[in-house]
Amino acid sequence: MRCCRVCVVLLCVIEFAAAQVRDIRIDTLTLDRVVALAHEHHPLLRSAEASIRSAEAGLTQATASYLPSIMSSATASRTEGAFVFNPDFPPRDQKYNNYSASIQANQTIFDFGKTISRVSASGKLVDAAEADYQSTRSAVVMNAQLSYFGYIQAKQIVGVDEEAVANAEAHVKQAKAFFSVGKRAQVDVTKTEVDLANANVNLIRARNQLRVAKLQLDNAMGVHPVGEYVLVDSLAVQPFAMVLDSVRAIAMQQRPELLSARARVDANQSLVTAAWTQHLPTLSAFGTYTWSNFDFPLFSRWNAGVTFTLPIFQGFATQAGVDQARANADIAQANLDVLTQNAVLDIEQNYFGLKEAEERIGASSKLVEQAEENLNIAERQYAAGVASALEVTDAQVSLSNARITKIQALYDYNSSLVRLQRAMGVLR
Repeated sequence: MRCCRVCVVLLCVIEFAAAQVRDIRIDTLTLDRVVALAHEHHPLLRSAEASIRSAEAGLTQATASYLPSIMSSATASRTEGAFVFNPDFPPRDQKYNNYSASIQANQTIFDFGKTISRVSASGKLVDAAEADYQSTRSAVVMNAQLSYFGYIQAKQIVGVDEEAVANAEAHVKQAKAFFSVGKRAQVDVTKTEVDLANANVNLIRARNQLRVAKLQLDNAMGVHPVGEYVLVDSLAVQPFAMVLDSVRAIAMQQRPELLSARARVDANQSLVTAAWTQHLPTLSAFGTYTWSNFDFPLFSRWNAGVTFTLPIFQGFATQAGVDQARANADIAQANLDVLTQNAVLDIEQNYFGLKEAEERIGASSKLVEQAEENLNIAERQYAAGVASALEVTDAQVSLSNARITKIQALYDYNSSLVRLQRAMGVLR
C-alpha cells in the first residue's frame, strides 16, 4: 500500500514537471528569439544575478560601520534558595524577582580609515560582480548563437545529403534502364546501388547530427520545448570591416572579464590599506539607559562615555593580515595580467579566423559552381554512353563535398564573428 502511494506521488510530480515543459511551445525561431529565450531561462544568469546581490549585501554591511549601533535588552528572573549573608549567622531562605531593561548605543567617531577602506573594497567587489554578470551574459548569448548556427549548419547538410540520395536513386533507375536495353553492363547497376547505399549512410549520420544540434540549441537556450520548430534565418554573411588595432583597443576597454579583474585588483589594494589600518586607534562613543528593580515600578539610570582603543600587540596577527592582503593583491594583479594576455590571443585568433573564413566562402562558392558544371557534364556524357558510372559518382561526391565545404565556411565565419564580438565585450 505504501509503495502504491509513493508511485502516485511520483506520477504527480512527473506530470507536473511535464506540464511545466509543455507550457513552452515554439513554432519558429530567429536569432533574436534564441537570444531572448537564453536571457529569460538560462540558469547561469540567475546565478550571476545572485552574486551581484551578495556583493551588494557585503557593501551594505561595510557601510553599516558609519551608522550607530543600537541594541535593546530585557530580562526577568526569579531567584529562590538559601543565602549566607554572614558566617556568624545561619543561612536564610530568600525569594525575590529581578526585572531590568536597557537600551545601548554605540557610534564610531573616527577609525583612521578602517571603514573607508572596507567600503571602498566592497564597492569594487560590486563592480566586479556586475562585470562578471556581463561576462556570463555574453557567454550565454555566444553559446546560444553558436548552437543556433550549428543547428542551421546541420540542417543544411541534411539537405545536401537528401539531394545526394535523390540523385543516387535517379542514377540507379537510369542504370537499370540502360542495362535493360543493353547499353550498360550489370556492373554499372551494382555501382549505382553501392553509391545509393553510401548516400543513405551519410544521410543517416547527418540526421543524427541534426538531432544532436537541436538538443544543444535547447540546452543553450535553457528550455526544452515540445515538438519541432522552424528556423527562419540562414547563415548570412555580415560584413566586418574593423581593423585589428581597433578591435584590440575596444576589447581592452569593454571586455567584462578584464573589467572584473581590474575591479578585483582595486578591491584587494583597498583591503591592504584596511589591513594596515588595524595598527591605528579607534575613537568611539557609547551610551546606555537602564531600568531595573526587584519589582515594578522600575528605576532608571544612564551612563555615557567615549572609548579610545589602541592596539599595542596582537601576537603578530595584524602584520600577518597585512602580508596576506598584499599577497592577495599580487594574485589579483597576476590574474589580470594573464587575462589580458589571453584576451589579446583570443581576439587575434578569432579575427584571423574570421578573415580566413571570409576568403573560404568566396573560394567555396566558386568550387560549388565548378562542381555543379562538372556533374552536369558527367551526367550528359553518361547518358550519351561516353562516360562511366564511376565518373558520375565522382562528380556527385565532389558536388556534395563542395556544398558542405561552403556550409562549413559560412558557419565558421558566423561563429568566428560571434566569438570575436564576445572577445571584444560588445556581445549582449
